[in-house]
Amino acid sequence: MEAIHITLGHNLEKIRKKRGLSLDKVAELTGVSKGMLHQIERGESQPTVTTVWKIATGLNLSFSTLIKQDETAVQVVTRPKTPHITEDNGRCRVYLLFGFDPQTRCEMFTIELSPKGNYQSQPHNEGVQEFITVVSGTFTLQLRDEEYHLSAGDAIRFTGNVTHRYINQTEEDVVIQVVMHYAET
Repeated sequence: MEAIHITLGHNLEKIRKKRGLSLDKVAELTGVSKGMLHQIERGESQPTVTTVWKIATGLNLSFSTLIKQDETAVQVVTRPKTPHITEDNGRCRVYLLFGFDPQTRCEMFTIELSPKGNYQSQPHNEGVQEFITVVSGTFTLQLRDEEYHLSAGDAIRFTGNVTHRYINQTEEDVVIQVVMHYAET
C-alpha cells in the first residue's frame, strides 16, 4: 500500500491536469500556496487535515477523492496502525475507511481524538451532510456557537457547510465514525 501523502500527490496532480488547471489557479481556488501544492504533488509534504480540506473545498471535491487509492468490488478494511492525516500536533488522527463512492456519494472515516484534542473544520461545500457516531468516549461537537455532548453509541447528523469543531474535553481517547454525504454537483 502506497503512503497516503504519495497517493494524495498523485491524485491532486491527476485532477489538476485533467481540469487543465495550473498550480497558480489551484492556489487561487484553494487558498493553499503554490509552493505547498507543488510539494504535495511531488510527495514531499504531509499536509494537515485543514490543508486537505482547503484543497477539496476549493476544487469542489470530496475529501477522500484526494487520498483514496484504487478500489475493488469488495473491500475489507483493516484500520492502519498509522493515521492517514493528523491535526492538532497529532492529537487528532484521521483514518480513511472507505473513499468517496460516486454511486452513494459517501465516504467514511474513523477519527481519534486524544485527551484535550480538537480539530476545527472549515465549512464544506453546500449540500455536504456529516453523520457522526461516537464509538468510545465522550465527544463534543461545536456547530457555530452551540455545543452537542455525545457519548459512546450516540450519533448526530448536520449540514457541513458551517464552521464546526470536534472536541475531546476528557482525559480519555475518543473514537468517532464519520460518514460524509455529498450532494450532486
